[in-house]
Amino acid sequence: MKKNVTKFTLYSGLRTIGGVIASVSYGNNRVIFEFGSAFDPATSVFDGIVERRPNHWIGDMLKAGILPRIDGIYRREDLDGFPLDSAEDTSWNTTVFITHLHLDHMALMGAVAPQVPVYLHRNAQMIERALEATGEGIPTLEREYTDFEPDVPIRAGELEVLPILCRDTGYCDFAFLVTTPDGTIHWTGDLCQHSVQAERTDAQMELLKAKNIDIMLCDATSFMDSFMEMIYGFTDVSLVRPDPDVPANMLSERQHREAMRRIICGCRGLCVFNYYTREMDDADFFLCCGKDMGRICAFEPEAAYVVYKFFAIRPHVYIPDSGRYAAGAEPGWLRELMEHCVVVTRKQIAKNPGAYLLQNSYRHIMELFGLPGREGVYLHAGGYPVGDFDPAYQNMRRILEKAGFKLAAAQDNYLGHSYPGQVKYFVDTVDPDILIPCHSCHPERLLPLHGRQLLPALNQTYILEEHRFYPCGNGDET
Repeated sequence: MKKNVTKFTLYSGLRTIGGVIASVSYGNNRVIFEFGSAFDPATSVFDGIVERRPNHWIGDMLKAGILPRIDGIYRREDLDGFPLDSAEDTSWNTTVFITHLHLDHMALMGAVAPQVPVYLHRNAQMIERALEATGEGIPTLEREYTDFEPDVPIRAGELEVLPILCRDTGYCDFAFLVTTPDGTIHWTGDLCQHSVQAERTDAQMELLKAKNIDIMLCDATSFMDSFMEMIYGFTDVSLVRPDPDVPANMLSERQHREAMRRIICGCRGLCVFNYYTREMDDADFFLCCGKDMGRICAFEPEAAYVVYKFFAIRPHVYIPDSGRYAAGAEPGWLRELMEHCVVVTRKQIAKNPGAYLLQNSYRHIMELFGLPGREGVYLHAGGYPVGDFDPAYQNMRRILEKAGFKLAAAQDNYLGHSYPGQVKYFVDTVDPDILIPCHSCHPERLLPLHGRQLLPALNQTYILEEHRFYPCGNGDET
C-alpha cells in the first residue's frame, strides 16, 4: 500500500494583490487557507452594473473563473453542471481557514458548502454578520462559521493548524502554521512589522525560526512597482537591504494615526472621512478623535450599524438623501439601529461644521454638495475607491473639488503591509527551505537568504515528503 505524503497546491494569489488560496492535504484530510478574491476594477466581472443571478451565482462564478475550481468544496445543487465533485460526493475531509476580514482574503468564503467547516475568528464573524445584514457583506449561503483560539492547534486527521495571532483588536488578524507528518508549511497572511502590535510579528518570526520551517508563503505586497517607487524611488530590488525599521520617508501605523489626527485637529470646518468599514480599529480611532477634539463622530447608517453591533454603543448617525432609507420601507437592521442611535441632521452640521467628524462613503459622495465645504477637509483613510489605479478615484477628486472640500489622502506615505526591507528581514530571520513569495504583482523580487525561491504553477500539485519538496509526477526535488 502506497504511503501518504503531504500535497500542496496554490490555486490563486501568486501575482495578484490578495486572493491567495492554497491547500495542504495528507491522505483524505485537507486544509485550505483563505478564500478571498484579488481586487482589480479593470477586470472585475461584477463591476457594479452586472448583477449576480441569485439562484446561479456560484455556478456563474465558477464558469467566469472567479471561484477556485476545487473538488469537494461546493454543494451539488450550486455547481450548475460544472464538472467538479460536490461536497456531498467527495472523499475529502476539508476545513477552510481565514486569516482576517479583508475581502482579498475571504470574499468567496460564502460560496463554500455549509457542511464544510470554515474557521473564522468570532470578532470577524460579528462584523461580517452585521455587514451582511446591511447588504454590505459578502454573497453567502446560509451557514455557520467555526471560531478558533490563538495558539490553540486545530487537528484535521494528521494535519495540525496553529493559528498565530498577529493583532488582537478589531476583527483580529492571524497567520497559520500547518504541520504535517512530512514537515511544516507557513502562511504569513498580511505582514505588518510596523503596526501598533509589531511585537506580535516579531514573536511569530522567532517562533518560525525555532521550528526550521520547510515552506513559507510570504506576503510580498510592497515589492510591486508603485510601492517600491513610493518607498525608495527605485524598483531595483538588489538595493533593498533587510531592515526591521520603517524607511525614513515612510510612516509606521502609529505615526500614520498621528498624522491623521493632526489633519483632523487642523481642520477648521467640517471634517469628512472615508474609511474601510470592515476596520473596527479605524472606526474606534475616529470615535476617539471625535471625543478628544470635541467633535461629534457620525456615521452613515450601514457603517453605524456595524459600529453599534461591534462596540455595543449608541452611535451618531447621519442619514444621506437616498431611497435606501425611505420612511416606511426601512429594512429590519435600520429599524433596529434607529432605536439605538442619535441622528445628526444637515441643519445641525451647517450650524456648526467644526463640531462634526462625518463618515462618507463613495456611494453617497454627492451628499457633500449639501454640506458646508468651506474650510472642510475630506480625509481619504483607506476606503473605496482605494487608489489612483481605479478610475473612480479621479471621479472622487473631481467631486471634492466642485463641492469645495480639500482632499487629504492619508495613504500617500504609508503602507498597511510591511515595507520591503522589513519583509526581507522577516524572511532572512526565519530562513525557510522553500520561499513562496505571493500576494504581489512582483513576487520574484523577494528572494530567500539560504533557501530556494519557488513560484509555483497555479493548480499544480507539489509533494512534501520527509522535508523534500517537488512537483507531483516528478521525483526530483525542486
